[in-house]
Amino acid sequence: MKLSIIIPVYNKAPFLKRCLDSVASQINNAVQVILIDDGSTDGSAEICDDYSDRFEIYHAESNMGVSVARNFGIKKAKGEYISFLDADDLLAAGAIKELLKEAQKGKNIIQFCQFRCRTYETLNYTPYGSPEGNYSFDFIPKYWVMVWNKIYKRSFLAENHIEFKKGMQFGEDTLFNAECILANDGLYHASQTTVIHCLDDKNSLCRGGANYDRIKRLDDELCKLADEQTNPTKKMWVDTAINEHRGSKFYQKHGFNKEFRGKFDVVYFVKNTPVNEELKYSLRSVEKNWNFRNVVFYGGCPEDIVPDKHYQVAQNQISKWDNVRMMIAEACRNPNLTPNIWIFNDDFFVMKPNLEDRPPQYNGDLFVHAERVERRHGGRPTEWSQRLRQLAMTLVSAGRPTFNYEVHKPMLINRKKALEVLDRFQGIPGFRGLYGNYWMIGGENKHDMKVQVLNFDVNRVKNWEFISTQDESFESGSIGRFIKSKFPNKSRFEK
Repeated sequence: MKLSIIIPVYNKAPFLKRCLDSVASQINNAVQVILIDDGSTDGSAEICDDYSDRFEIYHAESNMGVSVARNFGIKKAKGEYISFLDADDLLAAGAIKELLKEAQKGKNIIQFCQFRCRTYETLNYTPYGSPEGNYSFDFIPKYWVMVWNKIYKRSFLAENHIEFKKGMQFGEDTLFNAECILANDGLYHASQTTVIHCLDDKNSLCRGGANYDRIKRLDDELCKLADEQTNPTKKMWVDTAINEHRGSKFYQKHGFNKEFRGKFDVVYFVKNTPVNEELKYSLRSVEKNWNFRNVVFYGGCPEDIVPDKHYQVAQNQISKWDNVRMMIAEACRNPNLTPNIWIFNDDFFVMKPNLEDRPPQYNGDLFVHAERVERRHGGRPTEWSQRLRQLAMTLVSAGRPTFNYEVHKPMLINRKKALEVLDRFQGIPGFRGLYGNYWMIGGENKHDMKVQVLNFDVNRVKNWEFISTQDESFESGSIGRFIKSKFPNKSRFEK
């Protein structure tokens, strides 16, 4: 037998018949179909029994969970290859023929393209997939986390002792596939579209059943998997997967916000100058668009601005970066501040409201960013590019990712965690990169919000959530005029 199709079923009666019909219309003697009714109570068990002349049917007395059901199916499988199908999805026309055709290539894991549709009745399918070919850790195609768009060689799973983690109610397929890809050094992506993934089941875990505990369990398991890797390339790939998970909408909704939800102090590290126009307009943007408890200054304080709190700190370090690092440490040791604080620069401007729950953001890789800086200077190293490279090498030595978190927007930090980073990496430049990568906060890969050009086309920034400037572009440039026009009214912090 060439292929075993495993379909776990739990309370999917409204969608089950269309799924099973899509399979029954295509099966032949080379295909084994295994239905595991996982203690359904909505009539799904009876629907499964209607197909007992074509499929193998197994009933559980109570709900065991999808991981246990799939593992049971793997044990019952006789095919050389195994595939999985969710009970609210369908096989595309001709899918089994294509699955059997690709199985002839002998690959351990083969990923296929998919159709997606919001409501099945509309038949409005959107194709998703990647170009055909072998993929390794430098780029694993999107949708690698799903199991229903792949076939797996059964002997490969057995030899590597890979099965679904029991007790997981979210992301068990992500962990399973991560283990498969690591053991196989990548996967093969085929060009055929084999599955119609339907999004009309509102009770799906991905559309309502996710919660903090379930998402945190996946995070913990991925971290364990990363710690087990001795190959740096594989460890880096799992670290990237963790960051993508932490940057996902689910994590931001249930994980990130669980730890960071609430109004926190906004902390500015302020230069010793009598006047600071950028800071004045930054405060106007914060007052209009940001939720916070207090605005706190560390360092100096311009004559015409009165924050909620001001902690005067002498700025006598060698460089401005060392001064900021010193002030961050002072703020993190202050028990009068909220446990989590927002770090703002005086040149950060919040252009839209309700952005506090946005994922963290980074701008690609530190090594790549250092190369970009050097290209702008004729290929020559600069003080800044050397600092970036030193930071990146420090992170590599610590076994952490090397994302560039210097995107010139606010960063939310935990004071206790920040102090651990500062103590562990004394003398290393780049606190934001150290903090973001050491604690693997994840996030979205976004462009840098810094605008340094005097005659900048403001139409390009009208949809930006944040903008950062430098002195010249704010004082004399089009971007400065644009920001001033957005916030004409004084804030409560101005005398």
